[in-house]
Amino acid sequence: MATASRWHDPPRLRTLEDDEAAERRATWLELFFDLVFVVAVAQLADGLAGDPSLHGFLVFAGLFVPVWWAWVGYTFYADRFDTDDPPHRVLMITGMFAVGALASVIPSAFDGETRSFAIAYAFVRAITVVLNARAWWHLPAARPLLNVYIPAFSVSVALFLVSVAVEPPARYWLWAVALAVDLGTPLASRDRIRQVPIHASHIPERVGLLTIIVFGESVLAVVVGTSTVSWGLESGAAAALGFAVAAALWWIYFDYVDSSIVRRTITAGQIYLYAHLPLLVGLAALGAGIKLAIKATESEGLTDEVSWIIGGGVALFMASVAVIHLATTRSRRDVDLWLRLGTAALALGLGAMGAELGIVPMLAILTAALAGQIVLELAGHEEHARAAGIDLG
Repeated sequence: MATASRWHDPPRLRTLEDDEAAERRATWLELFFDLVFVVAVAQLADGLAGDPSLHGFLVFAGLFVPVWWAWVGYTFYADRFDTDDPPHRVLMITGMFAVGALASVIPSAFDGETRSFAIAYAFVRAITVVLNARAWWHLPAARPLLNVYIPAFSVSVALFLVSVAVEPPARYWLWAVALAVDLGTPLASRDRIRQVPIHASHIPERVGLLTIIVFGESVLAVVVGTSTVSWGLESGAAAALGFAVAAALWWIYFDYVDSSIVRRTITAGQIYLYAHLPLLVGLAALGAGIKLAIKATESEGLTDEVSWIIGGGVALFMASVAVIHLATTRSRRDVDLWLRLGTAALALGLGAMGAELGIVPMLAILTAALAGQIVLELAGHEEHARAAGIDLG
């Protein structure tokens, strides 16, 4: 075992060595690292805004998965093993550069040139493998988990590199297999994760910070949308209502999504994490839809495509929140669960009818529905929390 110095502080299993009762906060390096994902999410949303068709949404969602998983890989490594020594910093900053490269080729991926994206993602994940290999070298206690993670993630990297030599659609099938290996490995490693656990206070904070980044895309959408149109009654109303929808979703997420389920069981924690993938996809799509809706006030009005992006984005978000709530309460009879599913169903209905309703009426109905849900949850939250055994203090 290497000894610590100012130049080299070897990884340690922080989730077992740290005081379990102590709250752990994100480091300055982690916050710096998140900045590059601001760019990646903006690029993804811009790509969807440029092609708001079903094909464009599928490309957007397909590219969102590896971007999200890149963030997950670095975040969970740092949660378990971070010592913030110079080698760790150099590898994380190199990872930032790799994610920046990944973000830079997202526009070309929307245009069908996906070789660069495959190479960039392989680069991003290869650094994650190196980080885990460093932990494997220094921490025998972590090897039961890393003996699975390192080979599996290496296979994913190899498949993405091989896909460069293969033409579509076979290339995308290789991507699907590689991402199934990436996302499926933790799900198949629950017994090993018990030996190398996560930090129950750190991970919810990190997931919340990524969610704030994606919320920022909705705020940016209002600013960008209004900067490209002349202020008028309809454009102003669309901007105000679009912002209100985003604010209502923020309120629901940060007041009523219970992150304490991460502490309960590994399965509950994984539901919490994986449910955030569709949640963030929906939230980013909503940002693109709001921008397009504001711009549409000066042109053809709300189209079917933009209506579906807005309604579908809210529906994905609320359905994901409902899944997390079901994992929290473990009761299908909980009122909040059905409120959230009902809002998701309403959003889908508005997605189907929005073009006929118009921009402002559609956003007004969404805002009213979300505001009504907040009021109902404010009225009933304490009662539901007591029934679920959740500490509100």
